[in-house]
Amino acid sequence: MANQQKSISIRGVITLTAHAHQTAPDGGAEGVTPQMKTGVFCEGKKVDVPYISANSVRGMIRRAAGDVLMEQLEARGEQISRNVYLSIKRGSYARTGLDAGGATYMQMVAADKHPFAGLFGGGAHMYRSKLRIERDLYPMIAATRSLFPERYQAMCVEAEPAQLLTKTLIASRDDFERLPAGAFIENVEQAYLEHMAAKFGQNAAKKAQKAEARAEGQGVVKSEKLKTDDLNTFTQVECIVAGTPMYFGVTVSAPTDAQIGLLLNAIQRWANANALGGGSCRGRGSFKASLQLFSEGELLIENVLTGDAGSYELAAKAAPYVVALEEAITEGMAEAATLSALYPTAIKKDDDETKGKKGKAKAAEAEAEA
Repeated sequence: MANQQKSISIRGVITLTAHAHQTAPDGGAEGVTPQMKTGVFCEGKKVDVPYISANSVRGMIRRAAGDVLMEQLEARGEQISRNVYLSIKRGSYARTGLDAGGATYMQMVAADKHPFAGLFGGGAHMYRSKLRIERDLYPMIAATRSLFPERYQAMCVEAEPAQLLTKTLIASRDDFERLPAGAFIENVEQAYLEHMAAKFGQNAAKKAQKAEARAEGQGVVKSEKLKTDDLNTFTQVECIVAGTPMYFGVTVSAPTDAQIGLLLNAIQRWANANALGGGSCRGRGSFKASLQLFSEGELLIENVLTGDAGSYELAAKAAPYVVALEEAITEGMAEAATLSALYPTAIKKDDDETKGKKGKAKAAEAEAEA
């Protein structure tokens, strides 16, 4: 049986090297896309602090671990179904047709030992996950200091939550208005005239609507605002400033060495992807990571990742876990048959669908009797 430890934790500091943004679900003021915030009690008062959600980070780490499986499948020339793929990458292939808790004893044992299924769970049987993100990624400041393990409290900076936020500008240009040189656009003259006519017409209508609202002394109702196709847009986005330290912590209960190896591999991939929140294509969300590995509070690896973002390597002390993962791969953990057995699909009819069919059957019987 694979060696198992009581619990391990990977903890440390994620320092932003560029502005980071995660959109608040409830929107905000017109023209500004707000950063997500949450309430934290500090000295008896509630203060709002910006954060990156644990759920989104957990999802990125899960997908990174899933990539390990996908690479092995591709190397073997094997394929899996769409539903098995979704069960691995996002946790479930659908909202219905699931049978949570319906796995057999042997299925539960196999899932618990499997490097991926044991870590992340999910699937049609909704296997238990051993991995838990300790909390959302909060900025390490005075207001949040008490939320972090004692080892990291001294790393908090003296800053107010409002000081962590700034507004950045997204500005796009209308490339068709500048008319690309060359003869590669069909019906270019007609297309240009139609584009510009629509653009100026919509802009004029929008300005007229705003002028009318101002004359009447009231704002434009949001649902009635005119939309335009104008590509010359300027949008303000509220972001967490570069240089902000964020606490990262993940704990796994009773992992095997292969599961630790897969988690380390996934975190390495995630850190090298180097993106938190949204807007990474515009240069947002990059970070550097300083992470430690603990077992029951005992420090095992001081620096899990060595090097720089984009080219991080795992520390030499991680070698036993990497070897354990490689052995699990050799033993078939990433084979299509293994993954399909772990993540069966279409195993239970949706309750509403079943009730609907029963209702139709009864109606047919009544009609037949009549």
